[in-house]
Amino acid sequence: MQDEREAQTRKAISAEIEALQKPYKTVKAYLAGAEMETFEVVASLRAFKDDLSSVSAHVLTLYQLKGQRAKITWDSLFTNINTALETIQNSANTKPKAAIELAFNMSEPKVEEVMAYLAKLRQSL
Repeated sequence: MQDEREAQTRKAISAEIEALQKPYKTVKAYLAGAEMETFEVVASLRAFKDDLSSVSAHVLTLYQLKGQRAKITWDSLFTNINTALETIQNSANTKPKAAIELAFNMSEPKVEEVMAYLAKLRQSL
């Protein structure tokens, strides 16, 4: 029973990491200079945050099923993304680039490190 649940959790993590990569790529493309509508960027940033939250919950579940303790170390990324989303929503500036860059750059670990970890985790599943 536990092996079946672990297999389901592994499959869910893999699928969610794959899904997480799409909004991440969209936001990174925008930060790199791609022209996008503000609503599209904000929707992608929200999707990224929601998908990352879901992946995090499944990662914690996987470790618990294995009897190991785990801690998600990217809480500051969640906090900074939430702050960026609030700033964008309450700002008269229609370009959210600065808020998103600040959120990604101030987080520890950096968003790139989190994504690299998740990519490695997905490969190991």
